[in-house]
Amino acid sequence: MPAFIDVGQSLEIGAESDSLKAFHTAGFLGTEYGPFFIPNPEDAASSVRPPANISRERFAERWARHQRLIAANPLLRESSSAQQDSLKRSVENAHRLLTSPAASAFDLNLEPENRRAPYGDSRFGRACLLARRLTEAGARFIEITTEYIPFRYWDTHENGHTRAADMKQMIDAPIAQLILDLEERGLLDRTLIVLASEFGRDLITEGKPGKTVKDQVKQPDRMSEIKHYGMHRHFTEAGSVLLAGGGMKRGFVHGVTDDERPCKVVKDPIQIEDLHATIYRAMGIAPDAGAEIERRPFYVTKDGKGRPVKDLFARGV
Repeated sequence: MPAFIDVGQSLEIGAESDSLKAFHTAGFLGTEYGPFFIPNPEDAASSVRPPANISRERFAERWARHQRLIAANPLLRESSSAQQDSLKRSVENAHRLLTSPAASAFDLNLEPENRRAPYGDSRFGRACLLARRLTEAGARFIEITTEYIPFRYWDTHENGHTRAADMKQMIDAPIAQLILDLEERGLLDRTLIVLASEFGRDLITEGKPGKTVKDQVKQPDRMSEIKHYGMHRHFTEAGSVLLAGGGMKRGFVHGVTDDERPCKVVKDPIQIEDLHATIYRAMGIAPDAGAEIERRPFYVTKDGKGRPVKDLFARGV
């Protein structure tokens, strides 16, 4: 199984494709740790099998020729041994997956209809079903996305409150079914589900006179209409994350936000590095774990100073 499987995001979206691609690499960790992309979960099986017009014999011959080309490539001879080894392992891992029985986990057609139905017919629902199958097959890290496309889906720039309610309906049932299925199979305690987004939208912030967009809106003293919830600028005073499984408490709410704008955290705030530390702690990784690359230290949390939030764990840390 690939180390990292990304489901639901197409990288060819136009003007922002290059930015998306830049954020979907493994950096100094090497090619083998980069994401294995499955843009459409319904067609995931085609990602792990040769094209239908290529026979097994022809596929084997292509693999043999590819190996010879890699061995003779002058660019690889000039690269570092780490780069060579990483690329070689990445290619070999991909070939093993194509010829492995584990590839069947990507085929949603093998899932009984009574197991498919609770996930719904949406692309996100099918992605959650695929994630469950991949988890059963031993996948270690799976990202499911509602797909970022500028001004669509979760990138709300108008009627944010109403659109968010509709989008939450789309993800609610599939996520709940994923949790139930993992629990039924005895996999939930060792699988951490993290549901998160970047930020919300706040019409009021961008509409302030003298700011980026002058006199765009009349700034109310209170959020009293639906249109006040989410439109333009990023709302960064508070956010929320759902954690399920992985040793976390059930039915537990940590922190409180203010009832009035700007809805900032007023009790038990958690910084991003502490959220990261909490996730890593659930995986048994210390918050100051890291590596030194080109004489620069890289940590799994900001400056290695993140601290896990002990109250979130069912049995402490």
